[in-house]
Amino acid sequence: MVNLGAPEMFYLDYLWKNLRLTLQLMRRGEWRRIGRALHARLYVGLHWALFLLKAPWLRAQAPPLPVARVEVVTAHPLAVTSPDHLAPFGTKYNNSTNRKFVTLMNARLRRQFPQAALAMLDLGCSGGQLVADFARLRWVAVGLEGSDYSLRERRANWAALAGKNLFTSDISKPFRVRRDGRDLLFHLITAWDVLEHLRADELDTLFANIRAHLAEGGYFIATTNSSSCIVEGIELHQTRLSNAQWRALIAERYPDLEPADLGLKPHQYVRFDFGEPSYLVYRKKGSS
Repeated sequence: MVNLGAPEMFYLDYLWKNLRLTLQLMRRGEWRRIGRALHARLYVGLHWALFLLKAPWLRAQAPPLPVARVEVVTAHPLAVTSPDHLAPFGTKYNNSTNRKFVTLMNARLRRQFPQAALAMLDLGCSGGQLVADFARLRWVAVGLEGSDYSLRERRANWAALAGKNLFTSDISKPFRVRRDGRDLLFHLITAWDVLEHLRADELDTLFANIRAHLAEGGYFIATTNSSSCIVEGIELHQTRLSNAQWRALIAERYPDLEPADLGLKPHQYVRFDFGEPSYLVYRKKGSS
């Protein structure tokens, strides 16, 4: 008999809840929502495959990227007090990407910064697949994860990219990402269902890190989840705000981040929820 731990049981419960939700939607006749969800998954799968064909050509179009050492300077290499370090569910199971998002942002930012060595930072990177996909297109791609589960288990992309593209760091504490000893600015910073995992009193430091690392004219893109998420009796979602509340908070505290419309459809983000869409897309002021 296989003995399942609490995270495995949580994952099975998660799958069961999704099945029950689907059955409830069917009983209520919400076929449009079901159809959108099915379309989104087929869309993501199709572009996963198309990326394999397009990536070599897109990489060839990019300027050469000199080999350089990336390092993360922090006094807090692990988020030791974070619920996600104590109950590492996300980093154990998640390895999300959306390769259509990768190609769309690659095209947009290469037009916007034609001479730059493009750089992206994924906060709460879990298995690191999004980072690996951007790196494949000759981006300086970096992922930060508060838990060391994937590092210790050499899970997903950590076996090949640990210490090169993927690093552990507590993003609620000050950190600096450097390349060959110089502070690195990113043209794209992402955080997929990450913000709610921090306490309210940690948000100012998190956003200070984001704004300090975001190049002028660069984009910060995030999704959030306002529901509860309890694993092993631990609430992982510590700050549950609606989309409107997140937008109001950012407008009040961080005016150098201005709302941006990239024209992305819900299924073109890395994470999406047709029940409660919560997308945050911002551009750092200061560049035309």
